Amino acid sequence: MIFGLQIIALLFAFSMIYFALLHFKRRDIDALEFYSWFTIWILTALIIIFPQILRTFARTFFITRLFDLMVVGGFILVIFMVARIYVKTRKYENKFEEFIRRDAIKNADKSKKTK
Repeated sequence: MIFGLQIIALLFAFSMIYFALLHFKRRDIDALEFYSWFTIWILTALIIIFPQILRTFARTFFITRLFDLMVVGGFILVIFMVARIYVKTRKYENKFEEFIRRDAIKNADKSKKTK
């Protein structure tokens, strides 16, 4: 890998660790999420510094080009993240819908009593 590109990628990885730490300190993310992101970005930094590790891993799965392995890994990560976001969104939608129903029933009962 080109040395300058490695430096840029390392700066990006370390800045993402910093942003994860900021969000953890603000309590936007919990400890499990912080450690997950920390691990992902540390592994990314190690792969940037030592790309031959990834080449060895790619050969064990008969992937000839390193870029193909990175694309497949990226797709897997994106699909996992989208699925997780979808599940969380559905959970919050259901909670919000239940809250609205309870509030509507409570307001309907109040309006019946005032009439």
